[in-house]
Amino acid sequence: MKAIQHLAKVRENVGALAPRFLFTLALLASPYLVTQPALANARAAAVANAELLMQIEQMQQEIKSLRNMVEKQENSLSKMQTEQRNRYLDLDQRAQEYAKRLLALEERPISAAPSASPQAVKAAAEPASPSAATLAPASLEKDRDAYNKAYAHVPEQRFEEAINSFQAFIRQYPNSRLIGNAYYWLGEIYMAQNRTADAEKMFNAVITNHPDSFKIADSKYKLGLIYARYGNNSKAQEMMEAIIAEHPREPAAELARSYLKK
Repeated sequence: MKAIQHLAKVRENVGALAPRFLFTLALLASPYLVTQPALANARAAAVANAELLMQIEQMQQEIKSLRNMVEKQENSLSKMQTEQRNRYLDLDQRAQEYAKRLLALEERPISAAPSASPQAVKAAAEPASPSAATLAPASLEKDRDAYNKAYAHVPEQRFEEAINSFQAFIRQYPNSRLIGNAYYWLGEIYMAQNRTADAEKMFNAVITNHPDSFKIADSKYKLGLIYARYGNNSKAQEMMEAIIAEHPREPAAELARSYLKK
């Protein structure tokens, strides 16, 4: 009987302790139940950040690759511009040599022919008077020297000095045979300085006012490039076609053909 009573008392004590035990277990388990969604969100955020970092790294690599491509293109363009400038300088030097030869031939005195009249023979034998004709060679020599001094600044890219020298040359020798060359090189310098409107005026001056200049074809080619720079491609094409038709043997014609093939 006592054993039965003791067993009943134990059951009562266990029954009283059971709710407390379950409550304690719930408290112990509650942190895990709360942190599971937070851990899932943290993992998702970490994955998203990792993907974002990968995308940023890929973009940085692409930007680096594009920069390398731009640098290569800039170097190629600079090299092409230098080669073209050197080509024009070489052509201008040759043109000057031809001009000197032509002037030398024109300045050479013409001897009297066997069938000349006695008056002509006598006039040829008399000492020449200091007329304008005899002073022309000296004037032409000063003309060439002034032009060469102005042109010497161009290969050295001393553009402001070249501009001042060519402008002084134009004022001092307005009737020079090299005046068209001076206007042309002023146009070239202005183009190098991105003074496109001023360059256009210089090239137009060569074409309009100095049609006998060595720089006619080159000036037309430069005008064509200026029209293209303005976005007037049809006018640029017309100018290139005119160069090929009117100056087929000039180096500018080859440049015009290359332009039209683009």
